[in-house]
Amino acid sequence: MDQRPNKILICVNRRFKHDEPSCAARGSFAIAEALENGVKDRNIDIEVERFVCFGQCHKGPTVKLVPGDFILGAAPDMVDGILDKLEATCGTKEDSGENAPPAHLLGS
Repeated sequence: MDQRPNKILICVNRRFKHDEPSCAARGSFAIAEALENGVKDRNIDIEVERFVCFGQCHKGPTVKLVPGDFILGAAPDMVDGILDKLEATCGTKEDSGENAPPAHLLGS
């Protein structure tokens, strides 16, 4: 990861013909869920989005860093490594979002 990605896209496309390869048929929904949960749990400063088709069906599941590279042939056992790299590259968010106490309760 040379550039700092601000988004990670996971293809969840399922092709209509069940005998044709697709990211969803190869487990991309589980990968998407694991990445979404991991980013949230670790508070990584990146947006996660499910995406429909990068045109890499024969090489999927496909993950795309924006900006950045494709991760072709992603697998559930790769998720922790992906999250480690994202955390190192993107850092974590300040606790100012939904987990922070409401501003009116912080005092002055």
